[in-house]
Amino acid sequence: MEKMNYRTLLMILFAFSLVITASELAAQVYKVVDKDGNVTFTDRPPADDAIPMDLPPISVIETPDYGATPGAANSDPAVDAEGEEVSLRSLRNTYRGFAIVSPQQEDSLWGPDGPVSIVWSAPTALKEGMQVTISLNGNKQKPTTDRMIVVTDLPRGEFIISAVLTDSRNRTIATAAPVTFFVRQPGLGLGLGTDVKNRNGARSQVGG
Repeated sequence: MEKMNYRTLLMILFAFSLVITASELAAQVYKVVDKDGNVTFTDRPPADDAIPMDLPPISVIETPDYGATPGAANSDPAVDAEGEEVSLRSLRNTYRGFAIVSPQQEDSLWGPDGPVSIVWSAPTALKEGMQVTISLNGNKQKPTTDRMIVVTDLPRGEFIISAVLTDSRNRTIATAAPVTFFVRQPGLGLGLGTDVKNRNGARSQVGG
């Protein structure tokens, strides 16, 4: 039994030495220069007396383990928060010129129950997921990306339009300055010589 174990150990050691030798041979590299001066490298000896190159040892640098940040899953929350803040600030600067362009401030629109077109503008095209919500006297309209919405059946009176631009995460990017306009009906509530401001800011006499 002892003799058998000894022979088995010798065989294992012999096989292990063959593996090491084969590995070393496979790692040998030869430099070959042809008659035109072209240089190539190969792992096969170009001649029986070819001498392999003396390659420097491979440098291995281990990455230091700084440990996981407590409470972090896939990223650093502090970095994410800072990057998110920068992105939000950049968006708000980009759309700073967001505004309601029609009706204009203190416009008088004649004829109640008729359609009123509300138009907004932005300095650049909306990014994916952005929407605009128009409110008329505090009543929110359906969020949209259309630059114009039409409102009907407005009675006589004063109306205030506001508009908010939000991104895909429903964060407020820009808020338009509110616009006040009036819906009027000729002949009703306007006596002779009533003073009315028109769209251009000039005052004119209505009636009579």
